[in-house]
Amino acid sequence: MHKIFIVLSAAAILTACQNQSTSTGEDTSANAKIHEGMDSIKEGLDEKADTAGAYLQRQKDAATAAIKEKMDSLDVRIEELKKEGSAKSKKAQTKLEAARQDLAKAAEDVKNSTAEAWDKTKEGLDKSLKKADSEWQEFKRDFKELFR
Repeated sequence: MHKIFIVLSAAAILTACQNQSTSTGEDTSANAKIHEGMDSIKEGLDEKADTAGAYLQRQKDAATAAIKEKMDSLDVRIEELKKEGSAKSKKAQTKLEAARQDLAKAAEDVKNSTAEAWDKTKEGLDKSLKKADSEWQEFKRDFKELFR
């Protein structure tokens, strides 16, 4: 949001400078330097916006990879539990599937997150990953005979 505001401000200043030179009919070297400076600022702002966008995309890619890794791990464990077939394994399987669904929702949130909402999304993702880890540790304690 700040980047957009800066770009719009630079554009407004550039427009004001252009209007001043055309209204006075002068195009002095000072006005030319101002225009060059404004163009340089605008290019710099565009580059910064691109860099910020690339940074956000890298963050989203890293988060997506972490979620995928955790989901794949849960999938393997769920398949092991399906093979077991006992009542305890079905109970554990149900809990792991719920944790996997939470991660799938977090993955969708990451995918749809904007720059403005990224911090909140990242916080929610961190909570989901920690929850999945703690639930897995709890499952291992509660169902240790299933995970030998």
